[in-house]
Amino acid sequence: MVAAAALATSLAACGGTSGSSGDGPSSGGTPQAGGTLIIGEDSQPLSGFDPIMAQAFNAKRMVSQFYEGLLSLGEDGQSLEPALATDWKQTDELTYEFTLRDGVKFHDGSDVTADDVVFSLERIVDPNQHSPYASLYNFNSISAPADDKVVIKLSAPQASLLHLLAQPWSAGIVSKAWVQSTDEEAQKTQENGTGPFMLKDFREGSLISTVRFDDYWDEGKPYLDGVEYRLMADESTRMAAFTSGSIDMMQARVPKNAQTAEAKGLNVGPGYNLSYWVGLNMDQGPLANPMVRQAISVGIDRQQLIEIGSQGVGELAYTVPPADPLGAPATEETPNYKYDPDQAKQLLAESGESNIHLKLILQSENQNALPTAQLLAEQLGKIGIDLQVVPTPFATLVSNLLSGKWDADMIVLNAALNADASQYLALWFDEGSTATKVDDPKLWQMMADAISTQDGDEDRKARYQEIGDYIAENVYQIVPYAAPSAYDMWDTELHDFFADATSTRIFLKNAWMG
Repeated sequence: MVAAAALATSLAACGGTSGSSGDGPSSGGTPQAGGTLIIGEDSQPLSGFDPIMAQAFNAKRMVSQFYEGLLSLGEDGQSLEPALATDWKQTDELTYEFTLRDGVKFHDGSDVTADDVVFSLERIVDPNQHSPYASLYNFNSISAPADDKVVIKLSAPQASLLHLLAQPWSAGIVSKAWVQSTDEEAQKTQENGTGPFMLKDFREGSLISTVRFDDYWDEGKPYLDGVEYRLMADESTRMAAFTSGSIDMMQARVPKNAQTAEAKGLNVGPGYNLSYWVGLNMDQGPLANPMVRQAISVGIDRQQLIEIGSQGVGELAYTVPPADPLGAPATEETPNYKYDPDQAKQLLAESGESNIHLKLILQSENQNALPTAQLLAEQLGKIGIDLQVVPTPFATLVSNLLSGKWDADMIVLNAALNADASQYLALWFDEGSTATKVDDPKLWQMMADAISTQDGDEDRKARYQEIGDYIAENVYQIVPYAAPSAYDMWDTELHDFFADATSTRIFLKNAWMG
């Protein structure tokens, strides 16, 4: 779930390595059909292939090839383009009308109908489904007044609606008949979408292979015969396979691996400054005390963390990362961001807490996150807090987060660029979510106001910065910095592919080999 998770190379605050094709599609001439792309992955989809459950990178990547929304994101990651709907319009501040594309088929050969669209969208907010995206929508009703029309009526204005409907992982259209004839386990291990690729083989823990969907509505695409995803949890193993030509694509979390690939003439996508989140369990223990949280925040030397943990490419950040169009960098004037170890010690002395021992868990598969966590522990040790850093399998970490039973005082995650800024906050702070560790009606109202405002992006950006300051003031989360968390890398034989900021390879249907 996590890494919650798009925008383009023109975004502000981008940093890191970029190769010869990292800033856009690498064109090699006229597209050629054929070939199987082999990708090395660090983990498989934990939530499976059900689009409304896909929040982790690994799940989003697969869902993006199998399913589609009414709309799609443009290559800039922010503009909107037709997908399963050819046209759309807003008839008043609460009503949207969509005209469906004719002749679209699911992978089982059945036709996509307006009834399927209504069912798919209602399913997202069905409380029995427990979709992590349910709270992002203000649906009042969804109807199909004609075979090619779908009308959405909202209960409150929602500036994020169209961008959410453009994400396959938050609004993928499913077959009503197929979903109703299968169980939850089948929906995790099988698929029946409208996307460019179909599932061919799923081997738990080792391989996911796909083939092109010959009846895909976007004529002539995809160009590839298929995509094969090989599980290689260790980055050094993936790197050896990539540089030797055994695989065609991978994602590197370690910056030096991206630099090595670039030096060998391989394609390396740009880095995007995404927030490094430290979630805090404020339900009980020392972190329930706001003075302890404040002491931790001012006891962290963020500039040292940037220099060492991010190798100097990071910047101060809020929960909403600087690379998001509605995000902004934090500053030393942000509440509780300025390093002051003496103040930290005084706050701890006044807090009434003593002998503070905390446990922090982070993804064991993400080798690049460990040095930052270890430096964080070293810094907190200097103010009298013992922090135990425990690398934990991603599956366990996600289970802890979603269930609310953290088995830790802190959880570390890296952000992923999402279609709307509301998604970053919903992951950690949504009212009623089992993952939420705050009880603050003011924060929830601020979040709701930021979603519903119709005053344009500048107003929304200001609102999210205000929320960021409020979270920092109350220390509901620690954000040491934002920096590139991963780099997409691909072979020079792959053309017309670019590393979009969602890291989901959403435009893989345009790529070809030759």
